[in-house]
Amino acid sequence: MLKTGLIWAATGLACAAVLVGLWPTEAGSPDEKEALAEGRTIITYWDRHSGHEHEARRQLIDEFNESQDAVYVRALPVGYNALMEKLLTSIAGGCPPDVCAMDGTMLAQLAPQGCFMPLEEYMAGHPALREDAFFPHMWHSVSQDGHAYGIPTTQDTYCLLWNKQAFRKAGLDPERPPQTLKELEEYAARLTIRDASGIRQIGFVPWLPWDHSMKLGVMFGGTWYDPAADGVVCADDPHIIESLRWQQSFAINPNAAQQLAHAVDPEKVLTSTQNFAAYMSANNPFYTGKVAMIIEGEWQCTFVPKYAPDLDWGVAPVPAPEGAEPIAWSPTCIADCVPTGCRNIEAVHRFLTWFHTPRPDGRPSPSSDYNFAIHNIPPRPAEAVQKRFIDDPKFGLFVDVLLTRRAAGTPVMPVAQFMVDELDRQRERVVYWETTPEDALRELQDAVNAELASVRAYLERRGAS
Repeated sequence: MLKTGLIWAATGLACAAVLVGLWPTEAGSPDEKEALAEGRTIITYWDRHSGHEHEARRQLIDEFNESQDAVYVRALPVGYNALMEKLLTSIAGGCPPDVCAMDGTMLAQLAPQGCFMPLEEYMAGHPALREDAFFPHMWHSVSQDGHAYGIPTTQDTYCLLWNKQAFRKAGLDPERPPQTLKELEEYAARLTIRDASGIRQIGFVPWLPWDHSMKLGVMFGGTWYDPAADGVVCADDPHIIESLRWQQSFAINPNAAQQLAHAVDPEKVLTSTQNFAAYMSANNPFYTGKVAMIIEGEWQCTFVPKYAPDLDWGVAPVPAPEGAEPIAWSPTCIADCVPTGCRNIEAVHRFLTWFHTPRPDGRPSPSSDYNFAIHNIPPRPAEAVQKRFIDDPKFGLFVDVLLTRRAAGTPVMPVAQFMVDELDRQRERVVYWETTPEDALRELQDAVNAELASVRAYLERRGAS
């Protein structure tokens, strides 16, 4: 009981902090005061993006605010870190935002707990928001138990990026990326530069800029989650085991007398999760030439010109293991969601309809413009194939991968984010040679399935009460 009391006390304090930090006065800015004087409804939008990505969304929201005189949207850049905690706190405090941008894995985890309002009936009334307007995997990413809990706004897929100047210095053809995993290892060895002080340049490691284990497991032909059994099944999957062992081969084995030529000390590899400030800056290791090849997403078509305009770089599909089906890894989406407790649902619907449907004058939807501004892929095929997307040589390749291959993503289940976090932890243990792939996957499977069983039991109790 003491522990429960402390938790509620901490929650109360956190609520106060969130409300102070994320809920300005009813009309904090001159524009908001003017909107109130005009009798508008003010709604609050929490954006999980920050920096130039939030600025691009804010400009479109300004367009909405100027286009009509009934609703005014207050946009706040909440960011990704602690987004889930802040949202839960705001809901518990009875003062959630009216609408928020949410990662699909967090949405999958929070929706069954009653944190979001179902939107499928509202979406069915607008052709651009109906199920058949979206890529099937995008609709799946926001749906559970027959309900759609978000409107997909952006989606991603991943390719191999390489530094052409590094290729030239290593005697490699700068216009020919590796075609197989074996070639990828060979290129990584040739591109890894060591001197007396240590590693000056990393050829390639599969866990940069963050954990790619989910993608690699599917790419190797494995299955993480069986929806029929409602459980994680990776521990006995030889393809998943092989994918983790392949990752481990890129880390120096402390027990081996002779190391693989492409292996590096994992302690020297700082992921963007550990140093996010460097990721969105000119200090990104790929931009500075410290990493020659990397698995990355299509947003780099905005990031590279912004942070490394002189970088000579290429884009190609990630080589698939021999005999495996090439896939498009599109893990999840960023979706616009309406938290439970939203006080202005009609105003929210008006804004979401404007943002996600083509403009009345025939111009593309603001959502499509947003994807173009930040170089993400629209979640609707009709928008993804717009000339401005597919005519860009680099960005168009990302789109082509998504259009021509089977799309796979993170399992949609109420412990999706928990699984992503646990997999990152277990992958780190593997590449540090603290455990075997088999033992790491067994621990992962047991932990995720135990958490899933606990959540299912809680949901059943709540449904029966």
